[in-house]
Amino acid sequence: MLIARLKSYLPAIRNLSSLVDQVLVSGGNFLSIAICAHILPLSEQGKFTYIFASYMALLLLNMAGIFQGAAVRAPAQEPDPYKISLARFQLLQALLLSMLVCAFWFGVGNVFGWQATAAEAGLLFAFLVIQQLADFDRRSAYIFSVTRRAIYSSATLYPIRIIGLLIIRPDTVSQVLMVLIVSAFIPAVLTLLTIGKSRDGSAQSWILAIKEHLTYSRLFIAGAPLSWLWSYIPTFMLGVMHGKEPVALLSSIRGICGMANVLIEQIEIKAVADWARVHHGEGAHIMGVAVSRLFKIGMAFWLLTMTAIVVFGQEIVALVLGNLYAPYWHLLVIAWVGYGVYFIARIFAIKHRILGANHIEFIGNMSGVIAALTAGYVMIPALKATGAAWVYVLIAAAMLISQMLVLKSGKIFAK
Repeated sequence: MLIARLKSYLPAIRNLSSLVDQVLVSGGNFLSIAICAHILPLSEQGKFTYIFASYMALLLLNMAGIFQGAAVRAPAQEPDPYKISLARFQLLQALLLSMLVCAFWFGVGNVFGWQATAAEAGLLFAFLVIQQLADFDRRSAYIFSVTRRAIYSSATLYPIRIIGLLIIRPDTVSQVLMVLIVSAFIPAVLTLLTIGKSRDGSAQSWILAIKEHLTYSRLFIAGAPLSWLWSYIPTFMLGVMHGKEPVALLSSIRGICGMANVLIEQIEIKAVADWARVHHGEGAHIMGVAVSRLFKIGMAFWLLTMTAIVVFGQEIVALVLGNLYAPYWHLLVIAWVGYGVYFIARIFAIKHRILGANHIEFIGNMSGVIAALTAGYVMIPALKATGAAWVYVLIAAAMLISQMLVLKSGKIFAK
């Protein structure tokens, strides 16, 4: 009886483990931005914002090119050879993509207010490669191992990173990059050990395995740039038009709202699988009830947080980022409005992805890119960081409205 009851708690424990890991990752990224905002000059924080945006671009490409497809294909593959093949592909991809990013910032970065020096570009290259290898160690654990293994990977990285930033208190972006590189060393080495494992088969068979994997993942890869573009077009437009200091203000304050990514990621990691099982076993109506329940919980959380931001927003910004950022606390209000609209659009897209309408999400991302470009050229020149903050609200609104219109038009034509 006791054993049966303990087994009944296993799904909840697994969900909690996944949440703990996501808190480590999202909390670590959030605290890294917040600590740097306190200790770096505004110009150096602007550089760090560009670095983080570059890393997020590579993360999205890795998610699309490696992990989304692997999560589906892994059960039908031999685990060890498949993981080794993916790890080797990750290393090659990390080297190539990191080289392209560094060449960009070293060659034409002055367009955005930061042309990286040779030393900065070298450190950036090392960070991007090592961080991608570290990410592979964590994310592959969800596919080939257990959630607990992912937690161990995160625990060897993010606490070390935060402690290092607090102790060293770097005052240049180069010193920040050194801390980031050292903190990611352990999980990156674990990925290198996986790459170095012996494996039967020729190089030709390895290339064939990767070709099959990429063929399966081609749609994920095609959609990844769109997601990154609407996420960062306003930031880079702001940098081109007004320099890196307003970029630092906007990105750092929006980073406070980024803690909500813990919940968004849980939707992607856990809720999608749960809703898919409910849809398959009990039907679309019961799944709709589960979606509606999560939607109500999320909007209640959004409303409570908005109330706190309106009342204590200036104090929150001063506490998290420092007094330099406090006069711009209104950006936090606008950013949270944007996150609320984005949450609705995300729930809508994921629900219809499970129902088989994959094009809904793609159309939403396309609309987000168009809205980013159109609204950005109108609002950012006149309103600077405030305009860019409102652009993110319009992006989320465009995604939601376009998704609803596409769904409605599909129903009309179906009739």
